[in-house]
Amino acid sequence: MSRFYTIMVIPEKEKGVKSFRVPRIIFNSFIFFILVVVAIIGILSYDYVKILRQVYENRHLSIENRQLKEQIQLFNMKLNTLTDDIERVQQFEKKLRVITGFKDVNQTKPLKFNPGIEAKDLDHDHSHGGKSPSERSPDSISLPTEEDDLISEVKKTVEEVSSVEKFQDIKDLYERKIATNFGLLTGYSYTKEWNELIKQSFKLAISFAYFDYRFTIMRQIAGALENRINGLDQYLLDKDSFLKSTPTLLPSYGWITSYYGPRVSHYSDRVKMHEGLDVGAPVGTDILAPADGIVKTSSKTPGFGYYIEIDHGYGLETLYAHNSQLLVKKGQRVKRGDLIGKTGNTGLSTGPHLHYEVRVNGTPVDPLYYILD
Repeated sequence: MSRFYTIMVIPEKEKGVKSFRVPRIIFNSFIFFILVVVAIIGILSYDYVKILRQVYENRHLSIENRQLKEQIQLFNMKLNTLTDDIERVQQFEKKLRVITGFKDVNQTKPLKFNPGIEAKDLDHDHSHGGKSPSERSPDSISLPTEEDDLISEVKKTVEEVSSVEKFQDIKDLYERKIATNFGLLTGYSYTKEWNELIKQSFKLAISFAYFDYRFTIMRQIAGALENRINGLDQYLLDKDSFLKSTPTLLPSYGWITSYYGPRVSHYSDRVKMHEGLDVGAPVGTDILAPADGIVKTSSKTPGFGYYIEIDHGYGLETLYAHNSQLLVKKGQRVKRGDLIGKTGNTGLSTGPHLHYEVRVNGTPVDPLYYILD
């Protein structure tokens, strides 16, 4: 095999042909060198493109990181505004309690606070020494018993809450999440100080934890306040229902001819208890329901003649006797002022009138205690 390559240079003219003998090893080395240079240039070009792309991504991430920090600060400012709003609602709720006289039996019940529940989803890997919030703190931390103290808690700065154990637990959860994203599964509490960029990333854990901590307290305050307002609303509804069910009207227009109390009976000439009011009125005078209720009885008996009983709830019942007409039926719901019957002279009656009774848990009481008009 030849150890040389012959290279010929042929010009346009026939004369002047030149030839060169190049050793085979030199020629092969030159070709190899050219290939290596091309490969190196290709690799460097590829790396350069990657570096340019990485620089662009880093610039984009830097802007995004700055925007994220600004957004967290904005959220904290909005949280402060929300705290002030809830504080005003709380003061208004307290004012309503004073005005209505509502007594909250759970007013002195301590409020239990456990901010760790908000960040529990971040703790996916407990095999690296981490503990779940429930494992770290089986008992919820008892903060002040009043929402006022919780509101003051949520207004504290980062430095003021940095010593709170629950805040530290939440911060550790966020740091563990950040370390997992960087592939720092163990020992990140030391290595996070070696790189300035990673150190900056770990500083975000404080901002995240601060917002999470305050937001969790706000949710607890809002939940407790909602329960208290619901109780107040139920109390007012029940009070409104009780007022509507209180027989405050004189059922018929006329003259009271006989009051509640002992009197001589018209039929036996003996003193007997008169358990209601007698309202003298012409036959056919309207009888109105003095309060909301459900008709319990609408029938006739030998003593009361045509009579009506209405159940108003809360143990209150009313009775209307000696009527000439019954205009309601058993089970019918009536409201205060509804027409239920007409006065008459039926049953054991000495003249046209309405016999009206109010009973509390089945016991007759003086109707004048309830009548306002």
